[in-house]
Amino acid sequence: MCASNAARYGLFPLAALAAALCLGACAGRPAAVAADTEGGPRFVVELSPGEHYRATTRWFIFRLPVYPQVAAWVESPDGRYLGTILVTAKAERQDWIGAPAEGRPEALPVWSHLRDGELDAVTAATSDGETLRESDLAARLAPGTYVVKLETNRSYDYNAAYTTANAGVGGQPSVVYSAIMSVGSGPVEATFEPLGTGSVDGSDGSVREGLTGIDTALRLFSRMTVSYRE
Repeated sequence: MCASNAARYGLFPLAALAAALCLGACAGRPAAVAADTEGGPRFVVELSPGEHYRATTRWFIFRLPVYPQVAAWVESPDGRYLGTILVTAKAERQDWIGAPAEGRPEALPVWSHLRDGELDAVTAATSDGETLRESDLAARLAPGTYVVKLETNRSYDYNAAYTTANAGVGGQPSVVYSAIMSVGSGPVEATFEPLGTGSVDGSDGSVREGLTGIDTALRLFSRMTVSYRE
């Protein structure tokens, strides 16, 4: 539509809003997220998009892409939180379009109950391709065995068990994965295995064991690994 017609029909505000939404939804999605560190002991999280990685939703007259939110962190074997490796920027900043004042705690409820203000250095934009994230957190840990956990969730991921009537915006709850990682004994790689789900309404940070009723939420990624490198 030419500028004169846009002005005649009063569409400049809508056009500006559409451009802003497009930039907000699409900007900052490199094929690979830049690394935190070069060389030295480090954790590396690698994620490959799966068949249900991307969806679209309607917001007023606009159709917007929806991607998974992700957080990965390290715990001691007894479950003590030690630090975050990666969290997508929207989840860390609670930067949701049209969200209520409290944000969307159901997006990553397990990780959200662990956050402690040290996150600016680990946030990353959502990627529409392969995601690679390195963290030097490993260099600050004593040699030993650790548990790396990853939580992911994509809004509007509804199915027969989780509907608009009982699951709000999120649809299926977040899925929590874990991997056992050895630090200080040479390079090693592990695949994340599903552990359970987060709270469907974000009311607490507990992990519910089992995956009953979960289907497409398990196929957001086709490959999910974490490695320790030196």
